[in-house]
Amino acid sequence: MRVTEIEALRDLWYAVARADQPGAAAVQSVRLLGEDYTLWRPGAGRPVLADAYCPHRGASLAAGTVDGDRLVCCYHGWEFDGSGRCVTIPQLDQGRPVPPRACIRTWPVVERYGLIWTCVGSPSTDGPPAFAEADEHRWRVRVDFFEQWDASALRIIDNNIDQSHPAFVHRGTFGDPSRPRVPPYELERSATGLRARVPQDVEGVGPQMGDADEGRRYERMQEVELLDVMHSRIRLSYAGQAPDYAFYGSATPIDDSSSIYVRVSALSGEEDVQPYAMFWAYSRRVTLEDKIVLEGTNPDFPVEVTREVHLRCDKTTLEYRRLLARLLPGVARAAADAAEAMDDLPGRQVRPAAGSAA
Repeated sequence: MRVTEIEALRDLWYAVARADQPGAAAVQSVRLLGEDYTLWRPGAGRPVLADAYCPHRGASLAAGTVDGDRLVCCYHGWEFDGSGRCVTIPQLDQGRPVPPRACIRTWPVVERYGLIWTCVGSPSTDGPPAFAEADEHRWRVRVDFFEQWDASALRIIDNNIDQSHPAFVHRGTFGDPSRPRVPPYELERSATGLRARVPQDVEGVGPQMGDADEGRRYERMQEVELLDVMHSRIRLSYAGQAPDYAFYGSATPIDDSSSIYVRVSALSGEEDVQPYAMFWAYSRRVTLEDKIVLEGTNPDFPVEVTREVHLRCDKTTLEYRRLLARLLPGVARAAADAAEAMDDLPGRQVRPAAGSAA
């Protein structure tokens, strides 16, 4: 299944630009789910996501300029306000009203976690899923990266919650191919995704907590949460051995085979104990190991669970496929329901979270 084939994905929120960089372009082109848009900021106001092309003669609005609180088309100078209404047509005869169809469509936009988010469908919430470590715990928050990866957004999120790849993919940082087994863990369904707690015994992760010794082993608990099918949250807890940290991983589908991978980290330690520069230098090595593998994966993501072989350690990624299948109409969803009922499907039994349906 390719991202542009799942209509329900349009109803989610996606990061389309960084908001924390001074000098960012006043007008820029955005591509989301295979379609083009224009992102611009009226003066000091909230950013606006609008149609890609002028309704007059199809010029790219991303090639335009901002004059105060108006977007000015580069072709004939038509001016649009933040609601998408055309307020000035230089060629219009004096006294004549602006034609009512001389407007552009706009979509909701919010700024959170140093990023600009939008939804081009029918959002059920007022913004992206909450990042508890930023919103509730007030940890130090930084945007690690906002960059294009030549991989399906579904593959990126699937990798974020996958439990068995680190031993091999991350052998240059904290992975150990001689220790490939994943400890037993339980999985819970939440209202919009899943949660799991996976115990880990790892070496080489010291720099993420401010310890330059990459040879030290740590016992940690990995809390995996799928906030929805395009947003994940991972928290790594060290039971007082070192400061905890968490990251919010989001994938913005540019099209079927490329995505903007967004990661926001939250550090519990103060800067002198858990310096961000050390944290990020090491984390960048880890993420580039993922990037190499993911950019070689097939953009056709197999939502139907019977198309792949699954193990008991794959409970998180198996449940991810079930959740995606629930977004599909007709045959695909019926097939997912049938697969879920199979007695021999490893890891099929999960616990519903408190207050949620099974």
